[in-house]
Amino acid sequence: MSRNVLLAALAIVVLAAGWFAFEIIDTDAPDAVSTDAALQQLADDAAAAEVDAGGTSADAPAAGTIDAVGTWVVDDEFGDFGFSNASGSFAGFRVGKTFFAGGGATAVGRSGGVTGELVIENGALTSGEIVVDMTEMRSDERARESVINDVMNVAEHPTGTFVVAGPVSLDTTALTAGETVSVAVDGQLTISGVTQDVTVPIEATIVDGGRGVVVGSTELVWADYGVETPESSVASVADDGVLEFQLVVRTP
Repeated sequence: MSRNVLLAALAIVVLAAGWFAFEIIDTDAPDAVSTDAALQQLADDAAAAEVDAGGTSADAPAAGTIDAVGTWVVDDEFGDFGFSNASGSFAGFRVGKTFFAGGGATAVGRSGGVTGELVIENGALTSGEIVVDMTEMRSDERARESVINDVMNVAEHPTGTFVVAGPVSLDTTALTAGETVSVAVDGQLTISGVTQDVTVPIEATIVDGGRGVVVGSTELVWADYGVETPESSVASVADDGVLEFQLVVRTP
């Protein structure tokens, strides 16, 4: 091989590696889910909807007037799903990456394809199921989305689910009053066709308009779900990560 050809080949490799590190790994991750952020997003979207409709929210029920007891369904039409600033319902994950050259970053994947319902009765969250469309998982780069699809075997297992295991005591009086209520929910989490028992801490709040917000996150180990974390020539992915979700719910 001539010296010029060798130099050209090396230049291509260096440029490709640099592009991969910058575009696929070293990116700005959106903030982790939080109740405050979700409530602010919900309020902003509600205000914008009123302006667009040329009306007011005078006829909409206010927090404190809505009974928490009953069935709450995931509102998959309210708000806008965007990777960096989702104001509607979404679920996804966060995982750390470590560069072999030093330093790290956080990779995030989120799906706005969330459906399901939660049932509250007799002072408890008695049942519930949340279904996530894994085929709608989005990240900041198409290449990362392709990797997510591959490692989670989305073609064979296009949905992930969380099913509430049984009654969980809930302060429905505080919830009805518009206060944020925190509770740990036991259930079965299914990812890539594998089901594991998990406990998910959540925060729930009823807001104006007959809607509520449920936010939660929990740590998980990828190998528990048969997911092999990818590794490139410039970085490795952590063996554990965080499952997170933001749900906008409403009464039917």
